[in-house]
Order: sequence, then C-alpha cells, then structure tokens
Amino acid sequence: MRSSAITIALINKLLGDAALMALTPDGVFFKVATKSMVTGGNCSRFVIVSLVLATDTPIFNARGFEDALYLVEARVLSSSVAHPLTVAHDAAERIDALLDPQPPAAPATLTIPGYGLMALAREEATEDIEFDDVDESIQWNRCGGHYHLWAAPV
Repeated sequence: MRSSAITIALINKLLGDAALMALTPDGVFFKVATKSMVTGGNCSRFVIVSLVLATDTPIFNARGFEDALYLVEARVLSSSVAHPLTVAHDAAERIDALLDPQPPAAPATLTIPGYGLMALAREEATEDIEFDDVDESIQWNRCGGHYHLWAAPV
C-alpha cells in the first residue's frame, strides 16, 4: 500500500465527474498542469490537486491511519472563456459537492486501493487571481479549498 494511492483516488474521482469536466475540460493534475487531457495543447481550464501536509498516526506499533490535507483548486485562464471567475466558482462548487457534500446528501465516498476512507471534509475555501509575472493581462482565476482526508489501511 502506498500513500500516493490516496492522491490518485482523489484525482480519479474528480476526473470521473462529467459536470466538473464540462467546466474544466483540460483535466485534473497533481501539482502542475501538463498538456490538456483532451486536446494535447496548453491548458486553460483545469483542476490542480496538491498534497499540503500528510502525517501518519500510529496505533499499536503500526500505521493506524493517514491524515492528509490537500489543496484542490479549479484554475481558469481569464481569456479562455466568458466570465472566467464565474466558471472557476462553479467548478469549485462542484469540487465541494464531490468531496464534502452537505446534508441531506450522503458523505463523500472514495475508492482507495489498500485504504478505507474515514472522513473527507473541506477546512477552508480558497479564492485568488494569479497574474503573470511578465504580462499582467494574463490572469488565472483560482477557486477551491483545503480538504482534510483521513484514511486507514485495510
């Protein structure tokens, strides 16, 4: 069992949602977007999953569970679509519905090889506009959140 299975499961869950992929068609990536998963060109609307912090909690001299904090953000290039901030907000809302559904919806599920999901919840929302260092007319709208995940080896 490897801890990266948790990250891969998060990415796969997001990739598997048609509504999210309609908003962010270039794909879901770990840390850095490469080429579009659809066109093979440069990405302009996508999701980034980044592991911020992970710790193991031992129980009886073995790994009892893993406690991980992820930054999950939709990123939308301002010139890629009409109303890019709205698209980024809509994508963040869809991410939240997948990873931290609110009652009366059932809690999030996640299939992680070698692990059982204990809990998954958003700790805080994030919003930002990132400007290109050379050309400030190039702007990225970033919306999402920090998601706390607990998983136990099975």
